[in-house]
Amino acid sequence: MKALADIIRPIASELVQFEAFFKQSLKAETEPMDSIMRHATTSRGKRLRPILVLLGAKLFGAVNEQTLRAATFVEMVHTATLIHDDVVDDSDQRRGHASVKAQFGNLSAVLSGDYLLAKAMLLLSNPKDIDILHEMLGTTAAMSEGELMQNVTARSLSLSKGRPTDVYLDIITRKTALLMRSCCAAGAMSVMASLEQIQHIADFGINFGILFQLRDDMLDGENTEQAQVLLPEYQQKTLDSLKHFPESETLDTLRELTVFCAERTE
Repeated sequence: MKALADIIRPIASELVQFEAFFKQSLKAETEPMDSIMRHATTSRGKRLRPILVLLGAKLFGAVNEQTLRAATFVEMVHTATLIHDDVVDDSDQRRGHASVKAQFGNLSAVLSGDYLLAKAMLLLSNPKDIDILHEMLGTTAAMSEGELMQNVTARSLSLSKGRPTDVYLDIITRKTALLMRSCCAAGAMSVMASLEQIQHIADFGINFGILFQLRDDMLDGENTEQAQVLLPEYQQKTLDSLKHFPESETLDTLRELTVFCAERTE
């Protein structure tokens, strides 16, 4: 299996553009918030969501400023959810460093998460970004529903009328996969892809998101029996959803990224 750094090398220059745009977009007008923003982004994750936006754009055209705005939006929303999650879970660690909650307190963590969500919405407030914003806001609402469903079903699966596997898939689709679907769709939308192309890359994104969360759960020791059964099915579904696109370097990158997410060990 290739390392992630090798897989995403074809979009290295676009990722540099994204990092610069993301860093600039995070700047706050007051020092307390600016300090929290610097702390929250000290240890960066895989940047998987903005990577999907960039690849969704590059599959059909060239990355542009609208692409960078969409990629920054999703990373802001993702970061905000992690900050809020650490408050809910009373977690003092995030990626090997002190969480915002541990470093600055619960109130500052909640406010900084809210700040990121507001900044994200402002980023796509231009009328020409309205379609991407609409796509992203619908997904953000669904993510909150998914997190709440997870908490409720953890206490009592009897509260749902669906079968346990159906409930499990519904939860991970809402809390993880829909955002990855929107990442791919937003990237394609930013380069004026056709409706059919947007739908096809969105289908890839939702299957990829389910695959990603299945592997995450296996690594975390959660829902392992269901995840192990479903993982091969969703790896194949994700790869099959790429058959609509002509061969290209970007398509190869999406295939390799799929294998990486199915086989990763951390």
